[in-house]
Amino acid sequence: MKSVYIRGNASLYGEVTIQGSKNAALPIMAAALLVPGVCVLENCPRISDVECMCRILESIGCGVVRKGRQIRIDAASLTGSRLPGEYVARMRSSVMLMGPLLGRLGEVSLCHPGGCVIGDRPIDMHIRALSRMGASCRDDGSLLFASSCGLRGTLIRLDYPSVGATENVIMAAVLADGVTCLENCAQEPEIARLCEFLTCCGASIARKGPGRLMIRGQSRLRPCVYTIPADRIVAGTYLCACLAAGGEVFLRGAPAGENDALEKTAERMGAGLERTPAGLLVRRTGSLLSPGEVTTGSFPSFPTDLQSPLLAAMAQAEGESRLKETVFNGRFGVAEELNRMGAGITVEKDLARIPGGRKLTGRRVRARELRGGAALVVAGLCARGDTLVENRGYVDRGYEDICRDLRLLGASVQEG
Repeated sequence: MKSVYIRGNASLYGEVTIQGSKNAALPIMAAALLVPGVCVLENCPRISDVECMCRILESIGCGVVRKGRQIRIDAASLTGSRLPGEYVARMRSSVMLMGPLLGRLGEVSLCHPGGCVIGDRPIDMHIRALSRMGASCRDDGSLLFASSCGLRGTLIRLDYPSVGATENVIMAAVLADGVTCLENCAQEPEIARLCEFLTCCGASIARKGPGRLMIRGQSRLRPCVYTIPADRIVAGTYLCACLAAGGEVFLRGAPAGENDALEKTAERMGAGLERTPAGLLVRRTGSLLSPGEVTTGSFPSFPTDLQSPLLAAMAQAEGESRLKETVFNGRFGVAEELNRMGAGITVEKDLARIPGGRKLTGRRVRARELRGGAALVVAGLCARGDTLVENRGYVDRGYEDICRDLRLLGASVQEG
């Protein structure tokens, strides 16, 4: 079992370059299925979820060649629409392949997607939206089947601004017949990146206001070269690490305007932030203060992917903090492990109360999902003594090399 060993109770100082974005790379890799040619993606992170997506694309007839952080995807000879259960069960993001496969081949079948255990993540919204575009969907209890004789544009209003459902509709719509008007869609930066990529390939996508997109279907897309942007969640995790442990770190390439909710929270907690053209400088040398109540939500609200690392920092802050989770109902699973380190968190339904002023103590803890695992590493940085975080494989799904990055910031961290 892969682990992370941390010798804590030391401030962070140094510079780290932020990797390419997991949440942008995966849907863009899926969107490459729509292009009968070779798309080149630069700055793809070397993480296990990206490798898993590569294997899925190869299994349905794509040529995939990786050289360093470049991935070339040749979907000219796409042959299969049945996604391999071995990989689909490991990665939730595989559900986003429904839209492009319906658009390109007119059919898709897959088992229920897996991934991290962070609460209910139903895909019925995806199914309803694709059905409105003319897809026939069936679930036999173990496999999902969808087929269409030709998708058609229509008006779709999502019940909730789901990132995954938004991505699926966009990818299904770019080759559909007619115009798709998508309302109440997600506004996360990764949605804009997907639209940028597809526009580079010849898609017609127009933003018609907050949460509104108009997609005019095209008969064919063309190959392009696209650079994956920096990962705002990784940047946010390392910002939380500096909050928790103290010190001064420069996050090279940290995207501007994509983590405003976190950055405002960090400033309320006593951090000094300085934005430069090259990245973000984070300083926390004084006391860490409670930010009061933080509520997660769809962009531009506080991102659910960063509430677990923030919990670790809140445990150190002076005064009680509250964190309300409105996106995933199982996202507080990491609280139990943080409490073993002394955090004292209490959870009632969607609200966590963090008493603050706690000095964490190193323990043997276990990651149960991606962002919770990263939070335990953050907690280990500021804890007294040594911390062993088991199940590092979860962390590797989203962080290229969290041990390497934290060592660049002066932390005593080793992989095992």
